[in-house]
Amino acid sequence: MKFNEFLRSRAGRRFYNFAYCWGACLVILGAVFKIAHMPFDSILLMIGLFTEVFIFFISGFDYPSDEYEWDRVFPQLKKGGKADMDLHTALEETRKKYSEGMAVLESRIKDLDKAYDAHVKRLSEATKSIRPETLAEMQKETEEMTKLLKELNSKYSSMLEAMNTKRK
Repeated sequence: MKFNEFLRSRAGRRFYNFAYCWGACLVILGAVFKIAHMPFDSILLMIGLFTEVFIFFISGFDYPSDEYEWDRVFPQLKKGGKADMDLHTALEETRKKYSEGMAVLESRIKDLDKAYDAHVKRLSEATKSIRPETLAEMQKETEEMTKLLKELNSKYSSMLEAMNTKRK
């Protein structure tokens, strides 16, 4: 079997893949050793580089992949044909829809801005109407409600204890 036939075979492609990957690993490992000034750094780097030389040499025997005439399968790939015009039309329609969408979005943002300003104004007016004595009264009522809730929780707790005692 000739060498280039071997490279075209499944085993040859697998060999080439292993050689390429392992060669790259050796070069990187040699560079790391060289940067870190580790022992045998020059030797390892040279082994990696010679491996790469060998890989590039055997890649010269590799056949290029077949070129297919894709425009026969997909006519829209032909230059200057109907497909180009369809693409141009589709692009124009998309651009027009995008512009319309942006205009609608801009108007909605303006509406939201107006609504936000109106809410802020109403909140500001409502805040101004709150008086300090109203806040003091509200605090007093909140404290009273807290006290009543504690009493209610205490009664519920007693009821639960009574129910659990009867079950035992």
